[in-house]
Amino acid sequence: MKYYTSLIAAAISTTLLAACSSSEDAGVIEPPDSTADERGLKSLENSEAFYDALGQALVSQSSGQSFTEGPVDSVDAVFSPQEGVANAESAPTESDSGDTSGSSVASGSDDSSRNEVTSTNVQELGVDEQDWVKVSSDGTTLYVMGSSYSDVFIPQPMANSEELPTEGTGEMPEDMDTERPDVEPAGDELLSTSPAPYAQKTVLRIMALDAETPDSSALLELDIDLQGRTAEGAYLYESDSSKSVFITASGNNYWSYWGDSYAFGGVDSVIKEVDVTDPAAAAVKGSIRLDGQVVSSRRIGKHLFFASRYYPALPGEQPWNQTPQQVQEQVNNTDLSALLPQYRLGDTGEPVPMVDPGECFVAAQAGGNDYYSPDIITLGVIDLDTLQLTDSECYLGASETLYASPDAVFLATTQYDYSIQPVAENGVFIDVENGEFPADIAWYDPRVDTDIHQFDIEAGRLTYAGSGSVRGHLGWNGLRKPFRMSEKDGYLRVATFNDQQGSDQSPILMTVLQADGTGKLQTVSTLPNESEPGFIGKPGEQLYASRFLGDRAYLVTFRQTDPLYVIDLANPQAPRVAGELEIEGYSDYLHPIGQDYLLGIGKDAVAAPDGGWGDGRGALVQGVKVSLFNVSNPANPTEVQSLVIGQRGTHSSALEDHRAITVQAATDEHPTRVSIGIDVHGQTSPDVPVPANTAFDYYRWSYSGLHGFDINVGADAGIVPRGTLVTGKSDDRNEYYFYGERDRSVMVNDSLFYIRGSSVYAARWDDLSNPSPAR
Repeated sequence: MKYYTSLIAAAISTTLLAACSSSEDAGVIEPPDSTADERGLKSLENSEAFYDALGQALVSQSSGQSFTEGPVDSVDAVFSPQEGVANAESAPTESDSGDTSGSSVASGSDDSSRNEVTSTNVQELGVDEQDWVKVSSDGTTLYVMGSSYSDVFIPQPMANSEELPTEGTGEMPEDMDTERPDVEPAGDELLSTSPAPYAQKTVLRIMALDAETPDSSALLELDIDLQGRTAEGAYLYESDSSKSVFITASGNNYWSYWGDSYAFGGVDSVIKEVDVTDPAAAAVKGSIRLDGQVVSSRRIGKHLFFASRYYPALPGEQPWNQTPQQVQEQVNNTDLSALLPQYRLGDTGEPVPMVDPGECFVAAQAGGNDYYSPDIITLGVIDLDTLQLTDSECYLGASETLYASPDAVFLATTQYDYSIQPVAENGVFIDVENGEFPADIAWYDPRVDTDIHQFDIEAGRLTYAGSGSVRGHLGWNGLRKPFRMSEKDGYLRVATFNDQQGSDQSPILMTVLQADGTGKLQTVSTLPNESEPGFIGKPGEQLYASRFLGDRAYLVTFRQTDPLYVIDLANPQAPRVAGELEIEGYSDYLHPIGQDYLLGIGKDAVAAPDGGWGDGRGALVQGVKVSLFNVSNPANPTEVQSLVIGQRGTHSSALEDHRAITVQAATDEHPTRVSIGIDVHGQTSPDVPVPANTAFDYYRWSYSGLHGFDINVGADAGIVPRGTLVTGKSDDRNEYYFYGERDRSVMVNDSLFYIRGSSVYAARWDDLSNPSPAR
């Protein structure tokens, strides 16, 4: 059977899903077949058995059963739903938020004085996420991680040079001149100005915050040497006696094709600790270097949990240039124990094994193949008090997503199975053995499942609990994939995109799993099912926002309208659709406001004329939309109020990244406060609904700034705009602006601090239009 890449699979599958017609009958989820059960993690007898499996994986990879030829382990890395869509810049982005037990706000000190300080908006309370902005719990110090370019010339070796930088370190040979030359070398000299003559460096900017004034001032700008690695985020860890910022960075293949295992050979990651106990005298205190690329991480208390991907490259000629027999000979002549991932403390620390091969698992691929990915996935725990790796689990396989609750860590990956023979509409099997499709059909659906591995955590220790598989996949947005999962009371609830297409299929599937104590995550229930066959979404729609709150899930699907579905999960054995609401536009993100309300942040949209494709799924997106929903009655959710900011072309990073949204919880003195940065095009408050004859029109950029809203509940429920902290106007920049410029905000009591790019602005909540000068 010929294997095909999932790039084509995801693209055409998405197109067909969007084109499906509506039906009143929903399909029932088919449970994963027996081959899915075989894809759990398998324990081995000893380290020699692990080395045998590793050797077989390396040889099998050279036989063509590699991720570039077979089922790849990540959808988002190979296809974006906006590819091939007209006006993709404003096309709806698949997005959502995830499970939390309440608002991710208000981490303050224990004294009696008022101290409302917002922290990073996270998926799960108690589970911190890395970000490029952090604030101290007392609200006095801001930490902003950014990038700049050094004035040191970094020579680029010519292709025929033997003196290449050390793989994965970014270090140049000792005898190479690193000062920028006055003239470029000529002929075959070593130096070249391509691709980049200057080194990108990471800077940690430490600012003092004065919430009374309000204002900010620079305390220190600290250069962080990451030796060519790409900074990905930071954590702030505060103990009783010290404070440290931990900066995470991974190596040179940041933009590599995710399905290519070879690209991850020789790559390493680093976590650097900066002691900020005295912010004005902050300094790098230590570091830990990990072999492999860190896929994702979370902080729970003093423990940092991370998942890394490492490719054990054989010495000498690489597999893609050799036959399986030649690779087998390489394996036979190599000490495979020398290929296992290691870690080092500091720049001069001795290498220490990250994993115990005798305790590692293997994870088989889809289709019942006796093929294991040669990638070594490590789930590790670092004690932030010591920077020591205190525990780890590992397996041969893949992982594209890490989701963590306070009690467990889950690793998930998409499996594409092309071994299931497709059937044409006339019931005749399609012959694809020669890699060619019949002229009368251009596509068939692969079987798509998501494998999930659960590891329980207690006091920083990991215990493998079991593996399971659910139908469908978690979507294309890497930041959103973890948010499709939610663990509560030992049950894992998972929302996935249905891999099956057709007018009788629900586009969204819900599965509930539970570890059974024997190494399996058993499927407890599914939705739709025989007793609850109703749709979650209509054919042609896709999942946008999702939010798991207690015993409910809130799912937003979108095609031409925005249906908000309320899923009752109170009985894990019998989930059901409790209610539904249809409105114009869609929500990318949902946030709980008290017990009975949800705030939705997304885009307004109108149906494309004459049933056209529009920006995707038959609609034309407009300005940013903020909606307040009353969900006190799950059978009858209602939209209390909505506001549309800007016209077609308006953008907000909050639509793509939940960490760009700041929420300060309500108190007796004020309602819930929400702030988001918006780049406004056209009018701030346009006419709604948009007239059909102008729905296609794009508008020029007007201004950028942080918009504040009071969110009231109860008898006075509604959204009250509090003003805008404007950072740039079209007349100031000749109608140009920096699209996608990163922004975050922090609230300390009644003051708000807006971080846009490298600048920090400060203003009072009741006077956002009058900020202090940028710092």
